[in-house]
Amino acid sequence: MKNDWLPSGLLSILSGLCLAIPANATQLQSWQFNETQNQLTFSTDEPVQPRVQLVGDPTRLIIDLPGTSFQRSRIRESGEGSIRRIEIRELEDDLTRITIELEDDYTIDPQQVRVQGSNPTTWVVQLPTPQRITRRTRPSESDVVISVPAPEAELTRIDAVELSEDGRQVVIRANRAITDYSSGWDRSTATYQIRIPEAQLAAGLSSPTLPANGSLLQLRLRQDDQTVVVAVQPAAGVQIGPVSAPEQQALTLTLVGRPLRRLTQPATPPVSTLPDLDNLPNVADRRVLITIDPGHGGRDPGAVGIGNIYEKEIVLDISLQVAELLERQGARVLLTRRDDREIDLEPRVQVANRANANIFVSIHANAISMSRPDVNGVETYYYSSVAGRTLAEAIQNSMLEATNMNNRGVKEARFYVLRRTRMPAALVEVGFVTGREDAALLADPAFRQRMAAAIARGILQYVVQHL
Repeated sequence: MKNDWLPSGLLSILSGLCLAIPANATQLQSWQFNETQNQLTFSTDEPVQPRVQLVGDPTRLIIDLPGTSFQRSRIRESGEGSIRRIEIRELEDDLTRITIELEDDYTIDPQQVRVQGSNPTTWVVQLPTPQRITRRTRPSESDVVISVPAPEAELTRIDAVELSEDGRQVVIRANRAITDYSSGWDRSTATYQIRIPEAQLAAGLSSPTLPANGSLLQLRLRQDDQTVVVAVQPAAGVQIGPVSAPEQQALTLTLVGRPLRRLTQPATPPVSTLPDLDNLPNVADRRVLITIDPGHGGRDPGAVGIGNIYEKEIVLDISLQVAELLERQGARVLLTRRDDREIDLEPRVQVANRANANIFVSIHANAISMSRPDVNGVETYYYSSVAGRTLAEAIQNSMLEATNMNNRGVKEARFYVLRRTRMPAALVEVGFVTGREDAALLADPAFRQRMAAAIARGILQYVVQHL
């Protein structure tokens, strides 16, 4: 049968009815029947779930829109061919009904009727080509309910992500209001992320270019299935502020504080008085016994940082290398642990005291909130004694010279292992596992090897000069 079964007069009238209806609750806004495709399209101003059935005598396809009103009291047009009329009217209790009535000698196969929502407010009803009824094809008198699947959720389109002119806000713009989102720090990447579900990046949208020395070190956009992820990495000195929606179709992330400017390096670096890391002094003639204490272990992981790095693993690796280097240079070494086991603080101290060790050095990695990836650097602690401070200064200076890390200084603290040991003692923090810069270094085996050499050099310098 030809596809032009809908009369042209009826088509022109139906096309003219594709008009916007004034808003009043959920309303049928527009509809259109495509003659060449046997397709009805209609839209509402709010989501609706149609109910569809095919009834006989005469054959009618009935499309009910619950909770939907229609401003016109009734639309009814007669035609020629296989379609007798299409009628739209509002029934009682806000129920709008669309009826497509066929001529007496025509019917359609209900199994071939397709109803699909391109989104919750726009629906397409695809009819098969009507067929003439014969005695063999005459349908039964029972009504047939046609399955209507739930519509696919319409994705919010992210049209722009930009930095404000003053550099203090990240603005996310969309094609409609962003009503659902989450935000927070991602521990694996040390970035602050805004996640917008049921959303997609506009075609061609890419991460903006950031100014040098600005509030952000990184701003990245990512499509994660049907979720848009906006990830930012603040510069040192910049804090993450609130996320708000000052405009209907925009989200704003506020950046608090100003970026700290790095000090420029002097044209001629000062001459170091420390020996090269590959030429450490030999102390065999000093007959020293050094206790190296790798922090944490076993069920106590210590701090867990960016990229899921564990303090207990990092400090054990560094401590074992420190011990090996010291032994190569003629020192005797005691390790409080050589593997991944849990040891209380008191046994760590007892090992050193009972052996009458000359030096005690506890090795740790620092940590702070994952929301502060800008905090980085090395620091060394002592307690009370001048000898302890001198040892801490020797190790701190050696680490700084070898790594050029941020200097957090030599500090006095009442740590148990410093208070209870009877020999010069220092506690070393080799960097922040939660620090953006430090975590990347500590995860690198080559850097840990250099850090171990720096700590060993500081200890050996102290031995040479003071024992």
